[in-house]
Amino acid sequence: MRRLAILLTCLAGAAFAQGADAPGGEEPSVLPAGQGQEEVFYACTACHSTAIIRRSSFRRDQWDGLMDWMTEKHGMNPLEGAERTLIVDYLAQHFGPRAAPARGRNPFLN
Repeated sequence: MRRLAILLTCLAGAAFAQGADAPGGEEPSVLPAGQGQEEVFYACTACHSTAIIRRSSFRRDQWDGLMDWMTEKHGMNPLEGAERTLIVDYLAQHFGPRAAPARGRNPFLN
């Protein structure tokens, strides 16, 4: 009986750790709606959660270069042609550089 309780505790802990930021606990709707949303979601969450995307803000050329870096350094399947253009365009549009806050304004009051 004690072993069963320990096993159930471990399984519950693993399920809790899966959380909303884990790729298995997310859905495409966590990303902004737009052309390329699902392609970005499924291409990116094969390796990591969308949290890393959502907190990034790169120019289009930086997103494009990041695709090569992830392929070379992390073994991501290469994105090519129209699929790559769609994904990079989506990322640049929705996760591009953020405007700097006006001087003297509190950036947390937006």
